[in-house]
Amino acid sequence: MAQNGGGRGWLTDEETGEKIMPTKWKDLLDWLLQGPDRVPKFQKDWAKENDINENSIRRIKRDMRFTKEWDRRAAELNIHPERTQGVIDALHSQAVSGSVQAASLYLQYIEKFTPRRKIVVEDRDAAAMSDTELADELEAQIHHLRVIDGEG
Repeated sequence: MAQNGGGRGWLTDEETGEKIMPTKWKDLLDWLLQGPDRVPKFQKDWAKENDINENSIRRIKRDMRFTKEWDRRAAELNIHPERTQGVIDALHSQAVSGSVQAASLYLQYIEKFTPRRKIVVEDRDAAAMSDTELADELEAQIHHLRVIDGEG
């Protein structure tokens, strides 16, 4: 296997048997996961600050062990509840401000938390009833509830 940017520095944890990436690689991964707000902004500047050749960083990023850990940590970060909630809050804000697309996406998101109900009237699916039949049934139910409450 190619020794990409110091690949010989991988150690094995004696207790778990898991591979431990070299410190410089871990530092690079931590920096990459900071996203667009990271400092320094560019890879070439990070390389210079950390005394690593830019080509070595490119090789590190192609190393299967590194990319596997990068994917794992990125997935963990992207499904973090705080991060997800920030997106949902922004979506809600846009929806309230009048964005039809944001409102549609927000409603799709909250739909999975809303219990679904199916109305069945005397063993008949309400969707199969005509508007008149449904209106009559609803009026009958309202009358029934008023009688129970002592209003009727």
